[in-house]
Amino acid sequence: MGVQTMRQTKAKMSHERASILRALKVAVVEGATWRYDHLVAKATAAGATDEEIDAVASDAIQTLLTGAEQPLTARELAHDWPVAEFRA
Repeated sequence: MGVQTMRQTKAKMSHERASILRALKVAVVEGATWRYDHLVAKATAAGATDEEIDAVASDAIQTLLTGAEQPLTARELAHDWPVAEFRA
């Protein structure tokens, strides 16, 4: 295997690992628990370490907590609950 081929393979693995870790973060943020095991297994197979996986999960949870601290506006409530009525 030539040096160029090894670099391409390594770059492809790195890109694949990053893509899988992004998918894991999205799954955590969305609460798609049924996808966790599959994505963690794929990330491990792509060369992700336990520390990388833990960091992605931690970042996703922090994103959720940060978003939870933001107050909701009347517009957001109306969007989330279309049957809601607001009276002045």
